[in-house]
This record gives sequence, structure tokens and C-alpha cells, in this order.
Amino acid sequence: MTDPGANIDDPLSGEELRAAAVHGIRWSSISRPTTELIQLVSVVILAHLIAPAEFGRYAVALIAQEVGYQLISGGLSSALIQRKNLNREHLQSGMALGLLGGLGLTALMLLVAIAIVHPVFGARTALFVELLAPLCLISGAGTVSTAGLSRRMAFRRLSEIEVLSTFIRVAACVGLAVYGLSGEALVIGTMIGAVATLVMAWLSLRPPLPRLHRRAARELLDYALPVSMAAIGWVGFSNVDYAIIGARLGPLSTGLYYRAYPLAVEYQNKVSVVMTQVGFPVLSRTRSPTELTSMHRQMVRLLTILLFPLLAILAITAPVLVPFVFGHPWAGAVLPVQILAIGGASSLVTNAVGTVLMATGRTRALLGFGMGHFVAYGLAVLLVVPHGIAAVAVAAAIVHTVFLVFAYALMLRDSPENPLRRLWDDVAPAVVSCLGLAVVAVPVSLAVSSADAPAVLQLGAVGLLAVPAYLLALRLGFPAVWRSQSAIVDRILPGRRRPGRRAKPTAELTPLPVEPVPVDPGVHSAA
Repeated sequence: MTDPGANIDDPLSGEELRAAAVHGIRWSSISRPTTELIQLVSVVILAHLIAPAEFGRYAVALIAQEVGYQLISGGLSSALIQRKNLNREHLQSGMALGLLGGLGLTALMLLVAIAIVHPVFGARTALFVELLAPLCLISGAGTVSTAGLSRRMAFRRLSEIEVLSTFIRVAACVGLAVYGLSGEALVIGTMIGAVATLVMAWLSLRPPLPRLHRRAARELLDYALPVSMAAIGWVGFSNVDYAIIGARLGPLSTGLYYRAYPLAVEYQNKVSVVMTQVGFPVLSRTRSPTELTSMHRQMVRLLTILLFPLLAILAITAPVLVPFVFGHPWAGAVLPVQILAIGGASSLVTNAVGTVLMATGRTRALLGFGMGHFVAYGLAVLLVVPHGIAAVAVAAAIVHTVFLVFAYALMLRDSPENPLRRLWDDVAPAVVSCLGLAVVAVPVSLAVSSADAPAVLQLGAVGLLAVPAYLLALRLGFPAVWRSQSAIVDRILPGRRRPGRRAKPTAELTPLPVEPVPVDPGVHSAA
């Protein structure tokens, strides 16, 4: 167990920060696919054990929990990570604020369940909100420890916690569902996973005793409150559709949309959390705008090159994939999945812009953007919801894409760069290469489908031909990007290290365990 009061503000050079970023991406490239695979397997199992309507009620209940989490953990954790100088008074005040805020929000969630959720969404959904209310307190209690691990760039430890807690949560959900519980299995499993995360965070970095120091608390709140409010706007725009669909169309439609939105948007955003777990602490400690821009561009290109083709394949194969994996009761989610793939691509890049705004301390700009996104999306969904969940998916794709352009304009407000040109430069390699993928994959998918081939054969044929087509288009169309991203992959994957280079230590600071990471200056110059 490590003392959170240890010195974690040693200055780092640009190369040390790049080494730390590579170290973090390496561990995230292990942990994120692992956790997503665990969750995907559990979702498939649970989809056959629990009715779509129960997932709809659970989706509505999660809104209250996510708002509470962002109010406490989101802003406070960001404030602790972003500060240039952090002392014990900040840590003690952060612990006190987390506990007090968690208690207050737990009580508020119970009140909301009785006064709002019960009359609008029904007694069963209100029960789920009540059961999830203590998550606010659990999140607040673990904020200082998890923020301390991020600030120390202890990416290996964070990855281990993420994988283990996900496995525990999923095992609990599936076990309870097999035992006979319905929506309660999702709720109780979520609680068990949160407690596991808290315990592991405390064991990794001992929390300080809570004590409010007026000056330190004010300094934290000056940063945390705008970030928290912006995060609530983000939670609002990503959940307001569930709330409106649940109130207007009922739990079945909500459940179908809840299946479509995570497949097309949230799973990719979970992978882009690398930009927060790795990018935020690294970008926060860059020493020049040029260095920050270079690292941001490398991260965005890596994310889009890896994830855009997966979204394209998802959109092409959804008519076969969704019923095959989740069962025919979920066939109504197919068209929304295909439409929302566009929104998923836009949200992926938008999240990266939010990380830059947080790292540079532009919390009020982040707040304005988040609230604007929330209001615009809510109004769009409210307008089109009578036409069904496919219309809601169209509204989501349009609003998310428009706000991606706004995000780049906001990020480059004080820069001579053209936002549209910078955005296109960042995403062009992935977008153009996806067109090459589609040229091959769409005819193959139609041909195999018209032959009434088994679902496994259809999915396998598209995947086997689409991936090589994408890689070939990327290599021929963007050779410089191919070389730079290949160099990054060389550094991330231990098995591909170049011989003859001595590894330099990462910025994961003692006394936490440090693993050597190779430093290749050619990556930065190539990008």
C-alpha cells in the first residue's frame, strides 16, 4: 500500500511523458480489450436470460447513478490530477469532499426515486434507482486513491483494477441471473463491482484521513465544479434519449435502443477512455502547446485508425450480427445500430477534444460545450421520438457530428489553425481507408447473405476480406501515417521492440512498481 502524500510532482521531460503515454497505452491495449471481451460475453449471456424491458428499466436507473458519479468523482478526480502542485491538505480535503458529496447525493437519489422516477417510469425502475443510490458514496470514497494512481501514471495498476473489477461485476450479474433474478441481477452486480473497485483502489494507494482545509478545498472546487457540471451535461446528452424513450415509448423500445447505443457508441468510447486514463495526466504535464498538439494528434490517429474500421464492419454486418449474438427478440436494434455507427465515430473524436480542454484547464469552455451538447441533443430527441427509435438514432448521429465540429473550433479558438482542416487531417486516414473497406465488404456481405449462408460464415467472410482491404488502403493512401503508427505499435507491443535499444523508465513514479519502456525518438519526428 502506497502513501498518497509521497512526492508526485517531479518535472518530466517531453520524452519521459511520451514514454509514460506509450506505457499507458500498452497496458490499456491489454486491459480494454480484455474488459470489453468479458463484458461482451456477459451481455450475450444476459440478453438470453433477462428480457429487453428489464434492460430498459436498468438504463433509466443508470442515469441517476451516472449524474451522481460525475458530480463527485468526475470533477474532483480531475482537479486532483490536473493541479501542478498537490499537497497533503489537498488530498485530505479531496477525501472529505468526496465523502460529504457522496452522502448528500445518495440521499438525493433516494428522494428522486420516490418523487420523480416512480410516477414517471414506474415502481420497478424506482426500485433500481434506490438500489443504485449508494454508488454515489462509493465513488466519492475512492476518488482520491484513483486520482492519485492516475497522477502517478500508474497505468498498470489501474488496468489491473479495471479488469478484476469488471470480472467480479460480470460474474455477479451472470450468477444472479442464472439463479433466477431479473433486472435485480444487473443492479446488484453493478454494486458488487463498484465495491470491488473501491477496495482495490484503497489497497493500491492508502486514502488520507478526511479533513477540510478551507483554502485547499476552494482550490479544488474552483476546478472541480465546472468540470462536474460539464460532465453532467455529457451524461445528460448520452442518457436523455433513454429517459425520453422510456417516458414516451415504454421499456421495450428503451431496451432495444439501450442495446443499439452501447454497440455503436459506448463500446468505442470505453476504448477511447485511454484518452482520459492515459492522455489526461500526460497532456496535463506537457510543457508547450506544440508538444500537446503533437501528442493529441498521435493519440487521435491511433484511436481512429483502430476503431473506425470496427464501426464500419459493425454497420455492414449488423443485420446478421445482432440477431445471431443476442437473439431474435433484439432484431429491432439493427437499424439503430447501423445509423448510430456515425455518432459513435464522432463521439470518439469529441472525447479526445474534451481531454485537451481539461488538461489545459479550460473548464468553463468544457462546461459550455457539455451543456450545449446536452440541450441540443435533448431537444432533437424530444422532437423526433414519436417517429420511433430509428429516428432518434438519426438525431443522435447528426447532433454528435455537428458538435464534433464545434469541439474542434473550441479547442483551436486561440490558434491560427483552421478547425475543419485540422479535424480532417486527424481523421482522414481512418475515414478514407474505411471507404476502401466498404468497397470490398458491402458486396461480399450482400453476396453471402443472398446465398442464405450460415451467420458464422457471413460474418467470417466479411471480416476476413474487410480487414486486409482496410490495411491496404491505409498503407497505400497514407504511407507517412502508416509508418508513424507502426512505430507507435512497435513501442507499445513488447514483442516488437527493436533490438539494440536500451529501455528508459516510464514516468510511473516510485514507490509504485515501474516497468522499463523503450524510447524511440523517431516516433515523434515521424508524426
